[in-house]
Amino acid sequence: MSAGNRNRLLPLLIITCALTVFSCLYLYLFDNKYTEDGPQAREGLLALSEQLLTDNPVLFLTEGWEYYGGRLLSPESFVQDAPVPDAFIYIGQYGGFDANIIGASPHGSASYRLRISLPETPRDYLLELPEIFSAYRLYINGELTATMGNPDTALYRPETGNRTIGIKAGGELVILVAVSDYTHLYSGMVYPPAFGEPGAVSSILNTRLILRCLAAAFALAVGLISVFTGLLGRKNRLAVLYGLLCICFVGFTSYPILRTISSGHPAFYVIEYISISAMLVVVMLLFKTLFEYSDRFQNVIIGFGGIMFVFSAALPFLLPLGNLWLMAAYSFLIYAYKILTAAALTISAIIALRRDKSHAVTILCGLMILNTALVMDRVLPHFEPILGGWFYETAAFALIICIGLAVAREVAEKYKENAVMSERQSGMERLAAMQRANYELLMETVEETKEARHDLRHHFIVMDEMLESRDFDRLSGYISSHRGSITYDEPIGYTQNIVADVLLRHYARLAAERDIMFSVQAELVRNIGIVESDLCAVLSNLLENAVEACQRINSGERSINITIAQKKTTLSIYLENSADKDTVHSRGGRFYSAKEQNRVGYGLASVSAIAERYTGETEFHFDEARGVFISKVLLVATEPLVKSV
Repeated sequence: MSAGNRNRLLPLLIITCALTVFSCLYLYLFDNKYTEDGPQAREGLLALSEQLLTDNPVLFLTEGWEYYGGRLLSPESFVQDAPVPDAFIYIGQYGGFDANIIGASPHGSASYRLRISLPETPRDYLLELPEIFSAYRLYINGELTATMGNPDTALYRPETGNRTIGIKAGGELVILVAVSDYTHLYSGMVYPPAFGEPGAVSSILNTRLILRCLAAAFALAVGLISVFTGLLGRKNRLAVLYGLLCICFVGFTSYPILRTISSGHPAFYVIEYISISAMLVVVMLLFKTLFEYSDRFQNVIIGFGGIMFVFSAALPFLLPLGNLWLMAAYSFLIYAYKILTAAALTISAIIALRRDKSHAVTILCGLMILNTALVMDRVLPHFEPILGGWFYETAAFALIICIGLAVAREVAEKYKENAVMSERQSGMERLAAMQRANYELLMETVEETKEARHDLRHHFIVMDEMLESRDFDRLSGYISSHRGSITYDEPIGYTQNIVADVLLRHYARLAAERDIMFSVQAELVRNIGIVESDLCAVLSNLLENAVEACQRINSGERSINITIAQKKTTLSIYLENSADKDTVHSRGGRFYSAKEQNRVGYGLASVSAIAERYTGETEFHFDEARGVFISKVLLVATEPLVKSV
């Protein structure tokens, strides 16, 4: 990588990191339940007036909850000798029932209680309860309002899901949630509920669901298209891997959608667990394929990913055993896996960049977004998105888009190369066919020459007898009668270059057979520094298109004029051919096939691809006023053009 490119890359990466930090801060401040403006409870009581409800139609019940550890309480528990809360907490303060006490079990039971003072006039409210792990009873003003699973220890049955509960209340509203968990990494209430005016709460929930569904649908559609394209098309490994990456991303991020539309056993979280493990493995495999680079560190990360995949698949079945070190080990390993994978991917992208691999800059920018998001996730821990996704999810989506851009360009280049190779092969096959035709003509000429020599020997015998008899009048008449049968056709040679000469003579003969005027101005040396198959593909595509375009003209003059010139290392081809405007289809600067509707012409695309490989250029346009299609091709030879001796 040149020093100039390095100097331009550093500011780009700094800007990328800065924009990511700004985006994370923006989301943290304006799309975060913990930083959303609005009144919060203090010591178990939230006082709401008419004005506060008007100013805040949606409230996130984050702070001030009464917490009763190790107890499954009911409204009756508060009738006499009301229990004293162990603490007043914010939702998410404890990830489990261990209350952040080292060595304590995160599994067990607990109760959460919050009192809300509302205006006396009853009105409708909507309470949204995100996932609560992993079974609970909800009491509203002393009444059992909703259940999820069975929290009783002896009859414990886990079930999780998002719920919305309509409430009609005035005065004091008491919310009591009794929870048990023995089967999940998290326990109890870890996501703040939403409360407020039904329409406003529903609007937020619906918007969030739509955004997630759109992201998941987009990723899934792209993933399936990529997989099918890779498998059913040209067996493209990159397309298949990218499709699997998108599908893994859907599995990793779609669990909130599933929990919104249905509830189920926490074991369903295995989809999320294995998807994140598989996603990172697929990214590493994709990098190895895209950059054509591999080292031991990458292989170690892939092996680690395989272990994490198995561990993640087995985790839901191991958690009920209640082994604390197992839970701690998984939390540590999954985070370490993310960090190590991000480091390995970044190192791979930097190495690819130093080796001038294409697309490395695009992917490195995506990795900077991911790495910065990982850091911001630790710097800003109290983040619960209202509408969007978590930092890591959003950054992963950005990385997938960057990888998608790189893969799309790489696949397009591969298809272009395949098209060029196909055109090369077709051109060489056409050239071989032309050479066979010329050989057959040559053999016919040889046979005609043999016959002529045989006949000439008899003519000499007859004329010799006439000379001996001095019958000059008869001899003169004999010669005159046979002079008209002698032809002097000589093959036309356009240029010293064999490939160009064969092609020009072949299409000149085709044009003559079809009453098409064919004019050539060419001066080419034998060795022009361009691969013969490339020259064959360029000329045969241009001339074949020209002949076919002339054939589609029903009336009027039909002509083909081609000029081939060389100057030092530059070869230029200028071709004009008659064309009917009704058969010339173009859109956005691209010309489409006249044989197959809405398909870009492979011939011209192949010519452009070959010109690009020779650092040349092409120009195609239709002159409607003159009724001619004009093709201009410029090729820069890989070695100086040498004059033939």
